Amino acid sequence: MSTREKLEFVYLMAKHSKASLSDCQRLMRFAATHQRICTDECNREISNGEQAKKIRVQRKIVALCAGFNVKPKFSGDPRGCTVKLQVPDGHTNDWGREGIAVPA
Repeated sequence: MSTREKLEFVYLMAKHSKASLSDCQRLMRFAATHQRICTDECNREISNGEQAKKIRVQRKIVALCAGFNVKPKFSGDPRGCTVKLQVPDGHTNDWGREGIAVPA
């Protein structure tokens, strides 16, 4: 995750939602954990504990996003972004036009 990607994410979230800098930092941290678990899941059988952690992280992301009217979309494919956010005005920055990609 490059500094440019982080700054672009924070800028887009500030422009298209009511997320604070603290919210964006938490989202990037949660997305990094989600990405790591998805990578492990593709490379090997993950334990029940890791699967439970993935579910907990997804719930934390959903709860955090609910505070500023954003809907998260999760993907299990670690080759791309595993967490994208659908903002109220519909702005996207990914090729699939699914939402704003959270850098991980």
